[in-house]
Amino acid sequence: MIKLLIVDDQRILLDAFTKALGQEDDIQIAGSITEADVADAACGKLRPNMVLMDICTGSDVSGLYAAKRIKEQYPQIKVVLMTGFPELSFLNRARAAGADSFIYKSSSMEEFIRCLRLTAAGQGYYPENAQTASFGEGDCPLTARELEILRLFCNNLTRKEMASALGISVSTINFHINNMLVKTGYKNLMGLAMEAANKGYINTKI
Repeated sequence: MIKLLIVDDQRILLDAFTKALGQEDDIQIAGSITEADVADAACGKLRPNMVLMDICTGSDVSGLYAAKRIKEQYPQIKVVLMTGFPELSFLNRARAAGADSFIYKSSSMEEFIRCLRLTAAGQGYYPENAQTASFGEGDCPLTARELEILRLFCNNLTRKEMASALGISVSTINFHINNMLVKTGYKNLMGLAMEAANKGYINTKI
């Protein structure tokens, strides 16, 4: 039996997930909350064996950080992260946070149910085809490292600060930036960052 805690700051979606998933014979709704910053405390109180959590909630604590905290305190609890944003680095960052599975909110309810069941069976569920995007002159997908550097740049970090945050050298930062500019045809990183932010490919809050 899946004992599920649902975390989503949009009440209408929270209610919809609670109603739809609660109708399944093998899914029991342990609880539902709107803030990721209390998800670990809710796990201690409600004792779910799985958490379905939105990456972006209204609190200062993201679902990514909350997932990491839950896995540290309750490693036996399965964590499924979901998002409705096209932020390109979320999938890799979900893996890094220790999430067992990842699913886009655009998925059907049948796909959500399948995801939960596979996760309960110990099979990590991640999209086979991650969302991609074109930048600048054409279809030029950026690597996970390049996206991370672009996100840090959007958060106003200097190249030295980026290097420190990622544990690499400034020269490596410069190497990745040059690669991004060559791929996309941009003359500077600011133009690329503006396009990425405007299209929603980079979420500067998380």
